[in-house]
Amino acid sequence: MKELEDGILELTRRYMRPVIEAGEADFIAEFAGKLPMDVISQMMGVPESDRAEVRRLADTVVHREEGLNDVPPAGMEAALILAGYYEEMVAERRKKRTDDLTSALLDAEVDGDKLEEREIIAFLFLMVVAGNETTTKLLANALYWGWRNQEQVAKPLGDPERVDDWIEETLRYDTSSQMLARTVAQETTWHGQTIPAGERMLLLVGSANRDPRAFEDADAYDIDRDTSQLISFGGGRHFCLGANLARLEARIALKEFAGQVSAYEIDGERAERVHSVNVRGFATLPVRLERRR
Repeated sequence: MKELEDGILELTRRYMRPVIEAGEADFIAEFAGKLPMDVISQMMGVPESDRAEVRRLADTVVHREEGLNDVPPAGMEAALILAGYYEEMVAERRKKRTDDLTSALLDAEVDGDKLEEREIIAFLFLMVVAGNETTTKLLANALYWGWRNQEQVAKPLGDPERVDDWIEETLRYDTSSQMLARTVAQETTWHGQTIPAGERMLLLVGSANRDPRAFEDADAYDIDRDTSQLISFGGGRHFCLGANLARLEARIALKEFAGQVSAYEIDGERAERVHSVNVRGFATLPVRLERRR
């Protein structure tokens, strides 16, 4: 993660500069929707000339129409194109290694066991879905709830070192991924209810993060609170592989934002949420900024 910092900062400044200079923008279209996917593409070794198209395809894959939970035809087509693109990239790296994640996956070996090509492509595709959309939503959710709680956002805007607290409380209060599906490995009892082995369970992460047994005044957005019990990234062997990357991106992006912006407003009437059963966040988030003098 340490090696990625300079690249993330460079991308952050590239996309944030025009937003700051304009004084208003759709925060998703101009910044939060660009940064995470480009960071992942940079890690994978996607050439800069291809990144805008890869980002467009990735966004199409996760887009859902209102009232429909199934993947639309455009999303299925984009998924096939993206998988084909990664297949070609893996084939190129097999011929000639470069300093990127794709090459590292080809060379990775544990006790003589190496990843198959289909596993590498599946992993790269997983990064598109898991590492792109959720971080985009985290960045926008932080801005939105900060705007809704001015006395709280004043803390990181006044002291960018408080940005980590802003991130963690946003992760608790309105996490991007609201639920997780799991299969029960062995019969277990929760709250007097016996669940047989093999049953499917839906774990409501968003609800657990508001559990008053874990968080005092849980429905309040409070940047000063202890967030150590949040479970937004899961836990145990299922702990999110990209948690450190998501936090790093958010820290760099929001520190840059807090360092350049003294105040901001969101047009709540024009803001639009994504249509998703699981992911919670914004498709558009119009923002007006006051530049720090």
